[in-house]
Amino acid sequence: MQRRNKIAVGIFAVFYISFGTWLTLNQERIVYQPGTRDFASCPAFLSAEKVTHNGTRMYVSGTDLPVAVLYHGNAGSACDRAGYAQLFAETGYDYIIVEYAGYGGDARTPTHTLIKQDARNVIDWLEQNNITNITLVGESIGGGVAAYHTSLAPPAKLLLITPFTDLAAVASQRFWFYPTSLLVENAYDNVTNLATYPGPTHIIHGKEDQLIPYSLGRELYDSLSGDKTFVSIENAGHNNLFAAPETFEAIEEFLIRE
Repeated sequence: MQRRNKIAVGIFAVFYISFGTWLTLNQERIVYQPGTRDFASCPAFLSAEKVTHNGTRMYVSGTDLPVAVLYHGNAGSACDRAGYAQLFAETGYDYIIVEYAGYGGDARTPTHTLIKQDARNVIDWLEQNNITNITLVGESIGGGVAAYHTSLAPPAKLLLITPFTDLAAVASQRFWFYPTSLLVENAYDNVTNLATYPGPTHIIHGKEDQLIPYSLGRELYDSLSGDKTFVSIENAGHNNLFAAPETFEAIEEFLIRE
């Protein structure tokens, strides 16, 4: 019996270490799930200007009105976010919808480094075009990109949809049996990146979110020191958040708020 127990423990240890090593080495592949729809030929944005700046691609509707800059979630592509474009237009905004490196037909593999560079390229383009009346919108992993952008160039307003405190905290919820704080490259520390942001921050989170738990959105909200609001969407998870009319109402209310 003792020999069988030792064998079982040994098998478990090998699996535990092997799987943990695989997770560590492939964490960016797990985080980023790019869609392959071609950026240039996306039918939803045929009328938008396709801007490429230092390798970063953006759909731009214009810059005469206040501008909403969207950093989208980890799956699909910017082409899939036409609903945001319509919402921005209806609330009196021009928009910039950013496509990430490695997404939308780009041959590169998306990484934290490349996507943070996308944010810096967006900031550079905005500065070159003297665009200052900016509302940043970050969805899911895009909340981390938006928070990083905010730490470098604070916007007029910040809207975060299903955000998190940091990547290690998200990983610890899914892989609680590993020391994720030691294994995860914590590229998006939203608490730190937003610590000194004084502008209005609006957070929307589904109470039944299992992918980025509601508790992490609340924890991020509690860490903020500036003007802030939090909207809980009842009976909504991560992928069906926009099935709730309350989500659109909460976004519209913040966008039109002076």
